[in-house]
Amino acid sequence: MGTVRPSLVELIEERESGKSLPEWVYGTLKRRILTGELFPGERLLEKDLCEDLGVSRTPLREALNRLGNEDLVVFRPHCGYVTAPLSVAEFRHLQDLRMIVEGRVAALAAVRATEEDLRRLRATMEMPEVGAGDDTAFAAFCRANAQFHLELVRAAHNPMMEGIVMTALDKYQRPAYIGIGRVTEPEKASRCH
Repeated sequence: MGTVRPSLVELIEERESGKSLPEWVYGTLKRRILTGELFPGERLLEKDLCEDLGVSRTPLREALNRLGNEDLVVFRPHCGYVTAPLSVAEFRHLQDLRMIVEGRVAALAAVRATEEDLRRLRATMEMPEVGAGDDTAFAAFCRANAQFHLELVRAAHNPMMEGIVMTALDKYQRPAYIGIGRVTEPEKASRCH
């Protein structure tokens, strides 16, 4: 079984000493795409990205190919790479997937969770307050929500399910980062958790 793809909540901007250069480039670009820093449909110019990240084309291309396998970037002949566009259909498909999978994840976690799993879940249940138009607070809200779902799926002790749930959640939250369909009711989210 392969490694679990890192979720947005696990990606940090700073370059870690133990992380390989291609892994860091991949994580940085993935975070920028999922948070809307790189807008859906935006053309990704290799030269500009290499300069911005301070890397050569080899680790950049490795990262772009990996992101292409995750459907976060698309290669277009004679144009190069662009960030994956958003569509209503994809969003609905993600909603369907989450409704089916997350219920099963919660059921498995209820049976398999250790005391340590339960402690981590309780610590991540409450969602932070978000003021209207406060992008920084909203990003914190999304990270807190993702952290709870990460702890929940880890309590199910199924790495394959972790990859599916967190990939779907990351893509599901992507439109909200750019201001589409933001729901910022911490009380409702906390009750649901």
